[in-house]
This record gives sequence, C-alpha cells and structure tokens, in this order.
Amino acid sequence: MRTIRLMPVALLLHTLPAFAQGPPAPVASWLKERAVTSTTSELAASRIAAVVASSPVVGLGEATHGQHEAFDLKRRVTMALIRVHGFRTVAYEASASMARACNDYIQGHTQDRDAAMDGFGMLIWDVEENAALLDDLRAWNMSAAPADRVRFIGFDAQDGGAVADRIKELVSDSALVGRVRSAVERVEAAIHQLFQGDRTAHTALLSDLAELERDLSATKAVKPQDLDELRLRVLELRAFVTMYASPGGRDQLMADLLLAQLDPGERCVAWAHNGHVKRSALDYLRSEELAMGGHLANTLKQDYYAVGFAFGSGGFQANAPDSTGRWGFRRYTHRAPATGSLEAELAATGLGDLFVDLRSAPADSTVQAWSHSGHGHRWWGGYQVPDDCDERTRDASQLMPMVPANDFDGLVFLLRTTAAEPMDRSRIIAPQH
Repeated sequence: MRTIRLMPVALLLHTLPAFAQGPPAPVASWLKERAVTSTTSELAASRIAAVVASSPVVGLGEATHGQHEAFDLKRRVTMALIRVHGFRTVAYEASASMARACNDYIQGHTQDRDAAMDGFGMLIWDVEENAALLDDLRAWNMSAAPADRVRFIGFDAQDGGAVADRIKELVSDSALVGRVRSAVERVEAAIHQLFQGDRTAHTALLSDLAELERDLSATKAVKPQDLDELRLRVLELRAFVTMYASPGGRDQLMADLLLAQLDPGERCVAWAHNGHVKRSALDYLRSEELAMGGHLANTLKQDYYAVGFAFGSGGFQANAPDSTGRWGFRRYTHRAPATGSLEAELAATGLGDLFVDLRSAPADSTVQAWSHSGHGHRWWGGYQVPDDCDERTRDASQLMPMVPANDFDGLVFLLRTTAAEPMDRSRIIAPQH
C-alpha cells in the first residue's frame, strides 16, 4: 500500500450569511493602504518575505495543489527568505523518508533530477514548478558558504514502504527489519476495519508497534552516527500507523515530524495546503482537532506565521484517472468567484493580486469584524475534484468559511490562475466533452 488519502475536496459543508460583493469601505481602504498588490501577477516576494520573516517558522499554504501562480509565488518568497532573512530549511508536505532524495539533489550529492522529483512522493507534486524550486535551492547551495547551505525535509508519513526501506538501510538486524515491514503491511487492513467501527486489528497493531519501537530504540544493530535518524524514522513509522485513528491524527503527526527535525530557533519555511498550515481547527473534517498549523502555533506561539491563499478565477489541476485507469492531471476552470465569497470581495477591490498581513490589521471595528467573520472560501485538494466544480461553488453561502484572522496570519489573493505544468505532459488528461 502506497498511501491512504482521506482529505475531502468537497467544500459544501457550512451555511454562511451572504456578504456584499465588495468588502466594507474601511476594509477596502485598509487593503489599498497596507496590502502588497500587483496587477501584473508578479507580487513583490521580497516585501512579503520581509513581513513573514518576523517569525522563524513560516507556513505557506495553497488553495489547490495545482496552480502555477501559487507555486511560483511560494518559490520566490522562499528564495527571498533564504537570501535575505537567513532561512536555511525548506520543509514540504511530502514523505519524510522519500524527501531525502530532494535534499541529496540540492546538496549536490547527485545530479539525478528525476530521482529528486521522485522524492516528493506523489504524482500531484511532479510539476515543473517544484523542479524550479529544487533547481533554485541547488544553485544557492553551490555558491553558499557551508554554514549557509539550505536543506530540504519532508514532514508527511503516508508512504510506509519508504519508511521501512530506510530503516532497513539503517538497521542491520534482519529480524527487526522484518517486523517493521510486517507492521507496515498490516496498516491498510487495520485502518479499513477501523473505519468500519472495528478497532480490534488496529489495537493489536498499536500494541505490536509499541514493542517494536522499544526494540528499535534499544538495538545495537545501528551505527552511532545513524541513531538520530533512526529515532526520526521510528517517529515516522508511528505516524504512518496511527495518523488515521482520528480526523486530526495526520495533522498532529505532521506537526510532530516537522518539529522533531528543527532545532530551537531554526528558520524554516514549510509548504502545504491551506487546510494544513492554518492555525485553527479542522472544520472541513467536522473536527475540533487542530490543523498542523494549530499545533505549531500552540508550540511556537507568534514564532509561527501561517499564510493562506485564495484565488478568483482561472485554472488549476488535480490528479484523476483517465479512461484506461492511468492516473494523470485533469485541468479545471473557475469562471468567476461566487457572489458574496471572500474571493469576490477581494476581486472587487480592483487591487489585483494582493498579500495582506492580518496581524497588523487596525483596531477599526469594521476591519476587525470583517477579519474575524466567516467568509465563504473556495479550495480543492489534490484529487477527487468533481468535473462540475465550478457549478458546485457558485453559492457562497454553501462554501466552507475562512475566518481570516483566526485561520491565518497573512493572506494571499491571486486574481487569475493557470494550471501548473506537469513534468510529463503526456499525463495531462484530455478534456471530456
């Protein structure tokens, strides 16, 4: 089993009051005065970086996993944080074990760009924009002093096979490695039964996992220089086994994996979906459990800065099977934001693309009310996007709410977007007619 994906993509879960087409006048004035704006789809990354760098850990979200403009802006902001503000770790919503291939490439340990792209671990990430990120990081490292070199890490744990493979490389005890492999192979069936209301198999697996963790921690069949990484892989193994025991399990464990790889005060930029980087609860899962960003905020307080993304109209892509069952990239289009939605309000300002620092919102009562109110907001995950996604999101009162000041510290709005560019264009699925 490669992955178990549970993140829903349908957004029609809440009923909200309709808002005016544009924001209230004080909000519009605040945005005009304080937001970083652009009418040419080229927001000033240096200005955004200067704001978010006030916190050593920055979460950069995205409203879909498949928009060129979002990926491009995140890359440019990331490089500005590295060049000017001393950020030295780039973390990604990718398998922690597999992302080592990305790091090997940017460190110059290998010339194999294709293998580096495989390190992202999922088809949705196999796009030119991510390759550009790795190339920029590699170029920086090739000219940087040793102390200024950047590393690349993953903080997801959806690929248990990759964890087992890496533990096999670290531990010379074949029997112990065999137990790891056996635990990984039992997860899919145990989770399936758990979802059916039967906890028996999962409880037994957790008991065996606890014993396995003790034995891995005590093993002598590992080189001293590999002990720290083995501890990390054991945590990753636990995350893979336990992340779906509750709606918020994956986000909790992604936060744990990220924090376990950071030293105190280390400056890190983390790439993930809005639904993960936000500082609040997982309302889209009907859960009061916190998103990854909420756990980071609980630990780091104001040292964590979450940037949410929204978009007005245009294209994006997500993974889907074609007529033969082969997975590829299907393209989708939103013609216009729903009247009364967050996107429609921001588009109506006429400012174009924008970034606003929500932490610096004025005390004006109207601005505060707007930033602390729920606004219908459109976003999608990496797969299972319905072909009629535009029609399904035309009623703002039925969209999931974003409460800007509760969910994020800063907000990016992209007026128009285009789909990201797959590395293999043959994987683009032809439109259905």
